Amino acid sequence: MKGRYFFILSFLLLIGCQTKQRAEFEQAEKLLVQNADSALLCLQQLDPSELKGEEAARYALLYSEALDKKNILVTNDSLISIATNYYQHPETEEEALYFYRALFQKGKIKLNIGDRFTALRYFLRIESKLKDTSSSQLGLVCVQLGKIYYQQMNYNRALQYYQEARLLFRKDESLYEETEATLDVGASYFRLKALERAVKYYSHALYMADEYHFPDLGRIALSNLAALYMRWKGEKIPEELLRRIEKSARQDTINGYRTLLNVKILKNELDSIGPYWHQAEKQVHNIHDQIDLEYTAFRVAMENDYNEKAIQHIHRFVFLNDSLTRANMQFSAGMIERAFFREHAKLGDYRMHTRMIWEYVLIGVSLLILFFSYMLFRHRIRTQRIRTEHYLYLAEEAKAQYNELMQHMTTQKNQEAMLKGLVAKRFDVIDYLGKNYYEREGTSSQQSSIFQQVKKIITDFSERDDIFQELEKNVNICHDNAMEKLRSDFPNMKEADLRLLCYGFVGFSPQIISLFMKDSIANIYARKSRIKTRIKASDSPNKDLYMSLFK
Repeated sequence: MKGRYFFILSFLLLIGCQTKQRAEFEQAEKLLVQNADSALLCLQQLDPSELKGEEAARYALLYSEALDKKNILVTNDSLISIATNYYQHPETEEEALYFYRALFQKGKIKLNIGDRFTALRYFLRIESKLKDTSSSQLGLVCVQLGKIYYQQMNYNRALQYYQEARLLFRKDESLYEETEATLDVGASYFRLKALERAVKYYSHALYMADEYHFPDLGRIALSNLAALYMRWKGEKIPEELLRRIEKSARQDTINGYRTLLNVKILKNELDSIGPYWHQAEKQVHNIHDQIDLEYTAFRVAMENDYNEKAIQHIHRFVFLNDSLTRANMQFSAGMIERAFFREHAKLGDYRMHTRMIWEYVLIGVSLLILFFSYMLFRHRIRTQRIRTEHYLYLAEEAKAQYNELMQHMTTQKNQEAMLKGLVAKRFDVIDYLGKNYYEREGTSSQQSSIFQQVKKIITDFSERDDIFQELEKNVNICHDNAMEKLRSDFPNMKEADLRLLCYGFVGFSPQIISLFMKDSIANIYARKSRIKTRIKASDSPNKDLYMSLFK
């Protein structure tokens, strides 16, 4: 009993812990949209070693997204791999979205370590799966694809992705991300020398940053406007905008110092750019910053008529641009994208081919099932028909046997009636003789009267055809149609011989037969022996029947 209570208590504690963890995840999900610091703090309260399965995957995904929101550089994908491995075979739409989010974070980590090839394939895979949706996740993917093409100097392709991301963020009402995408669109137009459109999008991004209180994006918009007006010789920057740019520039970043340099050039205060120049040089960390500084130095030298320095800086600017171009040519995002879509098309063709094969297999199996079903049905119908015909045959045979039995019973009844009649006649003869004997007993005429009566009976048996026919009929009835078969087997036999055999088959003695035939007993024996020999020597199929009737 105690063990059962302990099991129930452990089960309830486990459910309670899972419910608490799920609530923590939901809270972190909500905080992630508004405040990444709070979301990260909420997740840090959980112990990762106690999480398994879905909880561990959800924790890895949310923690990686929180680090990304805080712009913390992550170069190890071991944590996010927990989520990608768990969600790689999603069973629901929610799990599929989790998988694409995890794959997106893994792609960004690949970018952080310089593996743009793998990152691009991850992003293209997500785009192909989410292209029919209008989710903000697809917008984030488009931004990353735009950045890759932007770094490749393929500004037209980058512009397409940035514009698509901007529209997706607008549909999803993601204002911060929409403002960032607007800045990216402006930057693409700037690189394409479409400066009027670039000013339009930079100004719109600045308006959104002011309207929705995004100060960091506002500083970026102002800095980009300063760089644009510095290179746009046909248009002068408004004074109010210039003052705002100068006021917003930070003096602790390369971008801030570069913005101040651009402001000083636009204000034609070339003598005061020295300190900012030295600070900017100290903050250079990549080739892009170096290229921008070389161009700024070229502009300063040109404004001061330092032609030799201007030539040096422009040569340096061209050299760095060429180096960047050569480096980008080693990695072609367009080629990778085309290769990806070719593989995707091949995979689609393979799946279509496989699907067609399976369809043909299913059709073939269905046809086989239909064929075997038809054959089975036909066999059953045939078996049923044979069984029915057999039953009908048995019924007809039973009916025929019944009719034959009824006919046999009718014949038997007729024979019984005939035999009864014959017996009755025999008794009538005895009765008649007995009456005469009784009436004439002791008289002289008794013997003469009985003699005459017996003589009359014998004469009737020998001369009356109706009595003979009756005798022949009785023989046929009692002895399997012996007389009828005899007439058929021996059509040339004399009528007297047939009569002799009929009397014998009935059972009369030779003495009585001699009286019926009015012949001597010796002749009767001789004729009977001759006929017997003739029948025995014949090939008649009924001779055994005939021989059995001889006495």
